[in-house]
Amino acid sequence: MKKSGIIFLLIFFVFFTFCFLSCNKEKAGSGSKSSAYNDNSSHNVGAACMSCHNSGGSNTYWWTVAGTVFKPDSASLNPNSTIYLFSGINGAGNLILTLPVDGKANFYTSASVSFGTGLFPGVKSSSGEIRYMQTSIKIGNCNSCHNSSKRIIVN
Repeated sequence: MKKSGIIFLLIFFVFFTFCFLSCNKEKAGSGSKSSAYNDNSSHNVGAACMSCHNSGGSNTYWWTVAGTVFKPDSASLNPNSTIYLFSGINGAGNLILTLPVDGKANFYTSASVSFGTGLFPGVKSSSGEIRYMQTSIKIGNCNSCHNSSKRIIVN
């Protein structure tokens, strides 16, 4: 009886170890993803995305650039726009990143972005209007500053 108990425990241990080691768990920050035109899988419109999607967070995706685009009334969303990051002011210099705005007006990427001494954002609406931010940014947590009183807007 004692031998059968030991054999059972040994089989259980081997089975448990095999299952545990073969489990493919995604680790936080291991995912790679960017927003896409017409996609509606994003959430929390207008919230500071990187308060959860950050290097200390538990989300699979850690954003390097993220935010939400609104129309000039600051209430209506402006989906399917485009975000640009340039090395110079008003679209001058090198284009560092082009990022589609999704169907819920959110944009995000986990791609590596080198902000260096600062990048200058631009936003282009689906109707073609372009607006440029006049100051450079060194982080991509756009909605942390562009909150309900200071939205990212384009017509």
